[in-house]
Amino acid sequence: MKKFITLLAITSLFIGCEIDEDLNDNPNAFTDAPIGLIINHALLNVAAVAEAAPARITSMFTDQLTGFDRQYATWNIYSVNSNSYNETWSDGLAAGVSQAQVAKAKAVEAGNAQIQGIAEILEGYYFAETALVFGDIPFSEVNSLDFPDPVYESQATVMNGAIALIQSGIQKAGSVSAANNVFSTSSTWSQIGNALLARYNLALGNNSAALAAAKAANFTSTANDWDIIHTTTNYMENLFWMFEVEERQDYLRVQNSYMSDLINPASSIYSGNAKTDESGRFAWYVDQSNGVSMNTTDGFAAVDRNYPVVSFEEVQLIIAETAVGTSPDEALAALNAVRASNNSKYGGNFDAYTTADFAAGGMVNRGLSTSAAMTMEIMIEKFKSVIGGPTYHDVRRNNNLIGTRVKNTNTNVIPQRFFYPASESSSNENFPGLIDQFVKVPIFN
Repeated sequence: MKKFITLLAITSLFIGCEIDEDLNDNPNAFTDAPIGLIINHALLNVAAVAEAAPARITSMFTDQLTGFDRQYATWNIYSVNSNSYNETWSDGLAAGVSQAQVAKAKAVEAGNAQIQGIAEILEGYYFAETALVFGDIPFSEVNSLDFPDPVYESQATVMNGAIALIQSGIQKAGSVSAANNVFSTSSTWSQIGNALLARYNLALGNNSAALAAAKAANFTSTANDWDIIHTTTNYMENLFWMFEVEERQDYLRVQNSYMSDLINPASSIYSGNAKTDESGRFAWYVDQSNGVSMNTTDGFAAVDRNYPVVSFEEVQLIIAETAVGTSPDEALAALNAVRASNNSKYGGNFDAYTTADFAAGGMVNRGLSTSAAMTMEIMIEKFKSVIGGPTYHDVRRNNNLIGTRVKNTNTNVIPQRFFYPASESSSNENFPGLIDQFVKVPIFN
């Protein structure tokens, strides 16, 4: 059991819908919780969605990382079942959406518009992230005593509803700093909300809206990252470090993954060139003492490494992808902004590209048109920069444009969705039935 869940469980004791009035006769019985505690729970639970099991599973599916031992060796080749996702479903809708909704209701009651706005942004986040991996999910009837068997609504309906929640939240809490005891960031809630809007509009194929939101997010450096704070303090460690060092050593590796091969100077498919030295990034991800494990010493899985839920790289590369067709100079500037940041983050060499580098005969043309070559480079850069969910959404959305490996010989695609959980099939009369994991979610059809 992940240690951070213990913290969430403590606060979850306070959450309920209706309390027997007789409990008021007992001063030791919990009947309510302060709004600050509830919103803090909703913030803490983001880690369960962005950094815990879903991040590990999606990174295996996209071949950013490799499941190597026992359960993870089977997940690596997509051998999963409906029981595999019980916790992911609960983290999104029960622990996530419900806590955001309780915080929102208490904020409305107290007339606290700022907390209401933050809760709406979080509620939108949880709905969108759950819909992106499962497809159609309960939305308008979820977590209501009036609807014990909530209906499933279309994935697009949920995504657009999530976008509306985030937009409403931005209006109320936009000027408030998004930094707190859970997240480190220089951004306001308006910036974080717009970054999420960029991600979700991109998934829906609303490229102009995604571009506008990404620009409005105004992520100018990694200081804007929406980072989950990690320290060496017990219960506050990086979750990839915790998984590798304390829980399941060598279940999950970087060894032989597509991402690893792209950044390994010794690989036959190394993506480096005269302007790009990936050796620093390779060391960031890979333990150099053995060449196979995640770097838990001073790399992305270090014990006190903050984890970005939304990053400068993701936002800039959304700008780059969505601007290629209409404003190639803007797209190139955004890509080069990420490359300049790479110089600081990884060391090595990431010189700025020019348009000529993507034209016929250019070093990153790959036999494509200039526009297609630039798009390909943008998507490969994002694959190497953004771990987990956002990359999983990209690979499914663009039909695996970058050609990441399919790791099961019985299929020609990676899993396109998570199975609905067994817990849902046994408890909801409106359960739509099992859908095979290789069936595309509706918005990516």
